[in-house]
Amino acid sequence: MKKLLRWTALMTAACVLPATRAVAQGAPADSTVHRTTLDNGLQVIVAENHSVPIVTVLIAVRNGAMTQDSGDEGMAHLYEHLLFRSYKGDPDAFALEASDLDADWNGTTAEEVVTYYLSPPSKNAVKAIALLARLVERPRFNAHDLKDERPVVLNELQRDEADPEQALERQASRMLWGASWSRKDVGGDSASLKHIDIPRLQAAYGEYYVPNNAALVVTGDISTSDVFAAAREQFGPWTRAPDPFVQRPVPAVVPLTVSGALLMGKPVTHVLILVKYRGPSAGQDTISPYALDLLCDVLNEHGSAFQRHLAGSGVFQSVECGYETLAHVGPITFRGVTAPERASQAMTALLHELDGLATMEGVTDEDLAIAKKRQRVASELEGESSYALAPVLAESWSIGGGEAYEIYERRVVAQRLVDLKDVATLFVSAQPRIIAVLAPPEIIPNLQVALRPAARSIERAP
Repeated sequence: MKKLLRWTALMTAACVLPATRAVAQGAPADSTVHRTTLDNGLQVIVAENHSVPIVTVLIAVRNGAMTQDSGDEGMAHLYEHLLFRSYKGDPDAFALEASDLDADWNGTTAEEVVTYYLSPPSKNAVKAIALLARLVERPRFNAHDLKDERPVVLNELQRDEADPEQALERQASRMLWGASWSRKDVGGDSASLKHIDIPRLQAAYGEYYVPNNAALVVTGDISTSDVFAAAREQFGPWTRAPDPFVQRPVPAVVPLTVSGALLMGKPVTHVLILVKYRGPSAGQDTISPYALDLLCDVLNEHGSAFQRHLAGSGVFQSVECGYETLAHVGPITFRGVTAPERASQAMTALLHELDGLATMEGVTDEDLAIAKKRQRVASELEGESSYALAPVLAESWSIGGGEAYEIYERRVVAQRLVDLKDVATLFVSAQPRIIAVLAPPEIIPNLQVALRPAARSIERAP
């Protein structure tokens, strides 16, 4: 469950983050995460770090694409944009108040969590908590703001679609999720966004923006007692409401029953190959997500048999495994880059490796120990930056609750080689998949021939 968010990416205007990795690292050995729950159900999570006089104050809501019905795709993202704009009924008010606090600020929307954050000097931390409380407790949506903000969201989507790799990722994901796409589509499209109106946004606020479905995360140079006191004062009046997921449970993801393929011809200089599988649901499985994280780390190690067979042999320039931890089925993605003249050979080699992955050929207990050590080192480095840690804590909370971040490391340490073999069998070798390829148009026919034994259906992207 490695971190999904790269916090530096959040500095752009309220963004959608494409998910390629998993969510949370374990807590560093010398770090303590403190938690409390207010009477209204709001969870408060604090990680002190006094090395730099800066704090990150973040409010997280269990919302995002998972709450979207068909036709609502992109609503959570549009809502995130509009909440800032609605503050005090003035599109510029939140930015002005954040500037007064000398704070960076932004918001993010993902599959299962929406976040809003401020990063001010520590002397302004309590004021930042108060500002976020006012933001989430008192929205003032109006038709004028919706009319102005909808094109902004659409422009973001069009910008991403203009990037061939982003377009390939989106179309491959759509094939992977099939009938459940609305629960995974963070961005939406022009058709879905066009039909979202103010009553629908207000209904979403009433359902999901409630304290017992939210967490306040504060990291950096501030005392835990000060955060708890400020949280009670500023968020205490926020009224508890029914659990939205009791009222409207997230439907089970519709199974993928057959393998498919997607070919996209564009004037590119390299060939990108994606192979996607359905992974486990971290909200229900306490073993597989951790084993998959370690499996990807073992495969990505420079000297692994997987790397020697693919990148070391020259058929790939690079190849990597990634698993995104989600409470409701996370994707596993193998991503390889190769030269056009080696595309067919590379694709055949990658699929051969994946079909035989359950044998764990060449993987030893020592490889597993190295992967665990690398994860501990990464966790230590991550914990040194309060700016990076806040979104990781929020993602962990959204998936497994307040303790998820802290229990990660001991669950990873408990994984054995047999656990890696089990997940390689259950989620890769024995499962249908989506194969997506971005390549120069002139080699697409050869790739189509090479793909026929591996996919029941092959689509050509425009």
